[in-house]
Amino acid sequence: MSLMRTLCCSGLVCLFALFGVMGTASGQEAKQTFVNPIYAGQDPYLMKGPDGAYYQASSINKDRGIAVYRSEGLATRGVRRVVYRAPDEGPYRAEVWAPEIHYFDGKWWIYTCADDGNNANHRMIVLQAETDDPLGNYRMLGEIKTPGWAIDGTVSVFPDGKRYCIWSAWPDGVPADSTQHLFISEMETPTKLTGPIVDLSKKMYPWETAGRPSGLNEGAQVIHRNGKTMIIYAASGSWTPDYCFGLMTLEGKDVLDAASWVKQSEPWFSKANDVAGPGHGCLIASPDGKEDWLVFHSSIDPQGSWNRCVNLKQVHWDSKGMPVAGKPTKWSDAVEVPSGEPALRPGDAIQDGFDSADRWNLLNFFNGNTVRFENGELQIRGDADRRFGDKAMLRGVSYDDFELKTALRIEAGEGSVGVVVRVQNAGIGRFNFSGYVVELTANGELILARCNGHKLDTLQKTSVKVETGKWYELTVTAQGDTITASLGGDAKVTAEDSRFQGGQIGARTDGVKAGFKGFSVTP
Repeated sequence: MSLMRTLCCSGLVCLFALFGVMGTASGQEAKQTFVNPIYAGQDPYLMKGPDGAYYQASSINKDRGIAVYRSEGLATRGVRRVVYRAPDEGPYRAEVWAPEIHYFDGKWWIYTCADDGNNANHRMIVLQAETDDPLGNYRMLGEIKTPGWAIDGTVSVFPDGKRYCIWSAWPDGVPADSTQHLFISEMETPTKLTGPIVDLSKKMYPWETAGRPSGLNEGAQVIHRNGKTMIIYAASGSWTPDYCFGLMTLEGKDVLDAASWVKQSEPWFSKANDVAGPGHGCLIASPDGKEDWLVFHSSIDPQGSWNRCVNLKQVHWDSKGMPVAGKPTKWSDAVEVPSGEPALRPGDAIQDGFDSADRWNLLNFFNGNTVRFENGELQIRGDADRRFGDKAMLRGVSYDDFELKTALRIEAGEGSVGVVVRVQNAGIGRFNFSGYVVELTANGELILARCNGHKLDTLQKTSVKVETGKWYELTVTAQGDTITASLGGDAKVTAEDSRFQGGQIGARTDGVKAGFKGFSVTP
């Protein structure tokens, strides 16, 4: 039995982990919501597989490998499998960037790029799944030969029935790394170009030149809709807050005539509402196909950086058949989930909760492998960047009344470690969730608090003796409006609060390196 079929036959089909429930008037059906950013990452490209699930490939291990994720919903990455590791030597051993997973001709492909450790030697490469399982191993078929430096390859079959490849490259005759243009060529095979290579980016508008005075275009995605063929692409330096999306349309009949392609004179989607550097993403249908959503990354740093996180924004279509994305949604603002998203299901009893990473959705620091499951323990480097308030949430399930037990310890840092319960709308960010927090602080307090998506309000606290490196047994019970937490059976806090009656459960650190083990939940 393939891994994909195994996952479908297991209890993992409900993979939506970030939803809350909006309060509604009596008699009205509650609406599921989520908040941005939905997880950490960069260069998201999603596709729907033959089974209707979403698949996404992502660079891992300091850009020396690729993982593929499978999810039933849009706003969580889902189950993760490492499918490719770069060789230790050779021209494709490092800087594996912006992988895209595709399914065509009955086979799974990953288009990406790599180099020998020197960015000037970046070239596009093609991987193919060794079996019919998209979460299985991939082998490298070879390089797509281009005139020189090349990244961000994507492929699409156009209305003329031909498959084309579009990528970002340095034009001939310009200083290295001074500009990036989009190029297009027909494909003879999945790994070979044929015919002319055409530059689509000779015209650059001022908004395409932030961080690169001569202009920068990359991260193209082709859209065929309403009888039109369009390309959305990323423009300006990805390290700047002005990184954005442009849009160009095929106005003529000849795909390989640069004059047939017309750029919009203004950005299609750009920074707003304190979301910096929105760019490089894809347009994808909701689970039931009734809506279209833009999946894109942005910088967690207002001044721009390569420390990025992934967001969702619904896209509509105007009377001329063109996509309209509007402005990015402000982080922590609740948004109704994409149409057809799986609902959270009532949680079952869990023992040894850290025995598999498949149970968990990670909301953690991007640039630094800060969450690890090993030997039945969860380790979180929450001291890497306190803005994230790193969380690991049980995926797809919700609990109302329950008893939770886990052991936890602080290994380094000056913040806190604990659990979150009855959580709604969990996203990337220190306080970007709504629900209750039970935490043990490095300075010796056991705290029960409520978070409203912006800040913590302490409901009850007590002093405890805390030693770095020592394990402490934490028990949390919720029954109706009463929440109680005890540490080792001694220190205890209790509060009556009716704000949140149910939601997700997870582990959280805030400014400390910490460990968890022996995680169990009994409804």
